Amino acid sequence: MSCGDAERQLLHEAIAGNRDALSQLLLAQYDELRQFISGRISAELQGLLRPDDVLHSVLVQIAKSIDTFEPRHPGAFGAWARKIAENLLRDADKRRRRERRWPNQAPPACGSSLPGIVERLPGDSTTPSDRVQRADNARQLRAALASLPPEQREVLERYYLKDQTLEQIASGMNRTKDTVRGICYRARKNLRALMGRSSLYFSG
Repeated sequence: MSCGDAERQLLHEAIAGNRDALSQLLLAQYDELRQFISGRISAELQGLLRPDDVLHSVLVQIAKSIDTFEPRHPGAFGAWARKIAENLLRDADKRRRRERRWPNQAPPACGSSLPGIVERLPGDSTTPSDRVQRADNARQLRAALASLPPEQREVLERYYLKDQTLEQIASGMNRTKDTVRGICYRARKNLRALMGRSSLYFSG
């Protein structure tokens, strides 16, 4: 099977709701898309906007709307991902210009971001091979987290990124604590299935 045929098959499965296929698609686009974003952050946004934060927002947006995507031609998926990135960067530029005109106006709420969760893995080894492994884990984590159902992704982001308790998450999402615990369990299980051994630190 050629690369084009493989991508078409993954797209067909992802559009039909297969989250593993979606994760594979996102991983395949990861490095090229990150490089694309890095080269298009304007001078005005340099130092204010991290490529990884934009990238994560792109992955999440793809995951949310993959069921509406129509693969009209080879390479359409990559072009769609780059278009989403361009739109996000353009919106960020517009917000920055508004903030400079009205500096006392409250800034808009930030979109989803994913700081280096992988850096919270146990251990402090910094050998070259460890750094390569952590970078690979980070790519897999971003793709897998973005491909989770929105509710599961929100619970993990609140729990692992914002250090919220189950009670706080339940209150913020208008759910019971037991419901949130169940969502968290399913989300971790899905991440482990998508990522394999690199997600074992989500088992707790």
